[in-house]
Amino acid sequence: MFRFSVNLTSQWAATVFNASVSIGLTFFLGRVLGPEAFGRYSYILTLASLFFILQAGGFRTFLFREKTLPSPAMKGYGEDLFSWALGNTLVITFAGVLCTILLPFQYRAGIISAVLYFALLAVADFVSAVLRGDGKFPKEAQWQVLVRTLGAVGILAAVLWVRPEPWAVFAGWALGVGVCLFFSPVPVQKPAFGGFRLKDIRSACLGFIAIDAATVIYYRCDIILLEYLTGNSSEVGYYSAAYRFLDGILLMIFPLRLVWFRTLRLVWEDAAYFKRELLKMVIGMFLTGCVLYGLGSVFNKEIVTVTFGVEYGDTARLLPWLLLALPFALPNAILSQGVVARNMEGYYAAAAGLAALLNIVLNIVLIPQFWGMGAAWATVGTEGFLMAALFIMGRSRGRRPEIS
Repeated sequence: MFRFSVNLTSQWAATVFNASVSIGLTFFLGRVLGPEAFGRYSYILTLASLFFILQAGGFRTFLFREKTLPSPAMKGYGEDLFSWALGNTLVITFAGVLCTILLPFQYRAGIISAVLYFALLAVADFVSAVLRGDGKFPKEAQWQVLVRTLGAVGILAAVLWVRPEPWAVFAGWALGVGVCLFFSPVPVQKPAFGGFRLKDIRSACLGFIAIDAATVIYYRCDIILLEYLTGNSSEVGYYSAAYRFLDGILLMIFPLRLVWFRTLRLVWEDAAYFKRELLKMVIGMFLTGCVLYGLGSVFNKEIVTVTFGVEYGDTARLLPWLLLALPFALPNAILSQGVVARNMEGYYAAAAGLAALLNIVLNIVLIPQFWGMGAAWATVGTEGFLMAALFIMGRSRGRRPEIS
């Protein structure tokens, strides 16, 4: 119990620190770059973050899982996984830079700098995955803090001493993360390129890529559709403000997901014990979601007024409906870890894809008539669907579908 507390506390501390630095950098860059350059920066960041899914190649989750307890098919390959992950990142990054140079992209220098930054971030994430798999959560938390700190220092140096442009932001960011790799607690190995020739690695990593892509679509489509279907920026602002609370709560349980994932992975071959442990975790998350929903519904006006101000009155109206997703979203965060721990990422990828599609359809149907409230209902409905799908998977004893 003491070890669990130390692991969780260290991860929470790193999460709070990283979130605080991110918020501070956002405010700083918004002021220094100005609206036009900050808009270009945000566009490049969004574009590059989507490409990052391919650069990571599904290896972040795969490394974490296989370093915790290797799957039968992966025994004997443990020392090669990191090298294969680096090889994938190197190939995809080279292809991305080459395409940016050859194709008529806007903001070419900024995109190239961002792609290089995310390549180095992928390497840093692989280091984190190895540390988590080894159960070294306090050391991994220190690594997170180092990466975030030196990355922020690189940004500040580039903006203040080079020039306040998006390409300089990403170049400084890349430099900061690159320096961190010299202090990596895990040796950064020589890249290798044979990983995807193995069917089990190819299948698992493609599944994780599909999950990441579906998750990005799900979490971003509501605000995009709200803007497109209503044309009302104020409504988008009210909804976005309410969604920040849901995002914040999910962010704070992320460390718990990491620690519990390793717990589940270590016992995944003992089906009865695994299911008992998973059920206890899910019930705890469900009750937590119910309590948070109740508190948010009762004190919604006070919460919004203190955080965003009285001018966000419509956010208080939307908040209880969005928080109604918590009794589903919090258990889903744990159920998804259980599914991955059982090598069933193929099922999870299918469910996440269907959930993303359902979310788009619900938003298209509900937003034109109900605006932000419709988007909130779509979120609740999607989380409910995903919970049902994950429960069905959790009871499944068949083989996972292959993605090849």
